[in-house]
Amino acid sequence: MNNLTIVTKLRFMAAIAPAILLIAAVVIAGAFHVLGTLPIELHENENAAVRAAQGMETALYKMDWGRTQPDASQIVIDQQRGFISDIEIARQHIGSREQAECIEKIANDARPLFDAMRTASPSDDSLEPKLRDLQATVADLMSLDDAAVLAVANSAEPHARSLIAITIVALVVVPWICFVVIARLSGNLYQELKEVRRRLDDLAEHAPTASDDINALDEALTKLGFPKPNPMLAE
Repeated sequence: MNNLTIVTKLRFMAAIAPAILLIAAVVIAGAFHVLGTLPIELHENENAAVRAAQGMETALYKMDWGRTQPDASQIVIDQQRGFISDIEIARQHIGSREQAECIEKIANDARPLFDAMRTASPSDDSLEPKLRDLQATVADLMSLDDAAVLAVANSAEPHARSLIAITIVALVVVPWICFVVIARLSGNLYQELKEVRRRLDDLAEHAPTASDDINALDEALTKLGFPKPNPMLAE
């Protein structure tokens, strides 16, 4: 047995739309927050890692050039300080296991190489292969950093698609479904109330005297928009 009245059904359908809109508003706000913080994340994390790797690459090229200069030892020391600083920055912005492994390999390979470069003769070519290997490892780190930037940028696309889908469902589909259901329920209610008015008029016409119950029903139907037909307008 269905214990739900027509009024309960109408109230339920009327409450569904705002409830879903409220939930959707929270989800949409969260999605906008994620999209809004994406540039900050790129700037503070991924881009910082990229700049650190570029700094390492620049320092290595300056060291290689500085070996042939009169103050070679000082140039190497200055660039070594910058290189170590960039390694620490890169460690603070690690986004994957591959990046961490690559940074540690750079740090381990750079330490003995820099010590040798400070005392090596400019004509000593024995350090060139190690320097080239270190530069290649830094290039690998730059590739990993670029991939991390691209991954973060690409993550905005599924968030945007989800936001579009939620917006369409919450703001278009659900309200229209509720409208159609309420329109059908109210249409049935209109027909039933119209029939009640007809039967009440028949009952009042055949009743010897109008009872209080009939008068109460008549008043209730009038308030609901179903007044007694005007005899002057009857055909």
